[in-house]
Amino acid sequence: MRNTLIALWLFIGIFLFSACVPQKKIVLLQENPEVKNQSSADELLRTFDLKPLAYALKPGDVLSLRVQSTTPAEFDFLASGTTTFGAQDPVLSGYTLDADGNILLPAVGKVKLSGSTMPEARIKVTEALQPFLSDPTVNLRLLTFRYTVIGEVPGQGQYTTYQDNINVMEAIATAGGFSPYSNRSSIKLVRYENGVAKLYKFSMLDDDILAQNNFYLQPNDMIVVDPLPAKFARENLLANATLTLSLVSTLTFIIIRLLQ
Repeated sequence: MRNTLIALWLFIGIFLFSACVPQKKIVLLQENPEVKNQSSADELLRTFDLKPLAYALKPGDVLSLRVQSTTPAEFDFLASGTTTFGAQDPVLSGYTLDADGNILLPAVGKVKLSGSTMPEARIKVTEALQPFLSDPTVNLRLLTFRYTVIGEVPGQGQYTTYQDNINVMEAIATAGGFSPYSNRSSIKLVRYENGVAKLYKFSMLDDDILAQNNFYLQPNDMIVVDPLPAKFARENLLANATLTLSLVSTLTFIIIRLLQ
């Protein structure tokens, strides 16, 4: 009986030790990392052709518009309508594309932007303003680029970016990066297009992800980070096994005491 108890505790010790990760494998920027086959920081390993997806504006999108020109302020009809990023919600003061994909500018009228990429939209707005303002410089941003990150990340939730494009790694970093139990080889991307939900799956362990079409997000994308199987084992199997072994140890101790 005593040999059985020793064997059980030895098994637990081996299991816990094998689950540990050496600190040398975690800490960044060590003075003496003692890692073999290190690559030089100046050595180019690979190059990738990036494939950012140009988002085409749709009805309902909200744009921030800031215009600078050489027109005197008293004649600049957009000077007081500049969108600012402060306490005021920028979406409320932005320009919304109507059902036909137009924005309505003071004095200018409607400018159709639906189907245009952001660079194309800037050009269209600039051309529409040229008859009214001298040398207009247009700064146009999409205010409704939202995406959601859920699963094994520290900060699940919906996020908004004012970038024209953002990739999957940047989005996960915004949500706090990976948790200890994130399955980096199982990342799901849900994309909604024309009333259809499309599901993609890829691995962050493969550097070829940098060259994939879906590496860059589209508005309203959802990223799902799956958990590692170890999380289930840690939260369920290991906890139950520890409880069971504790009961066995207690009963064994009682039986040994009674038999003495």
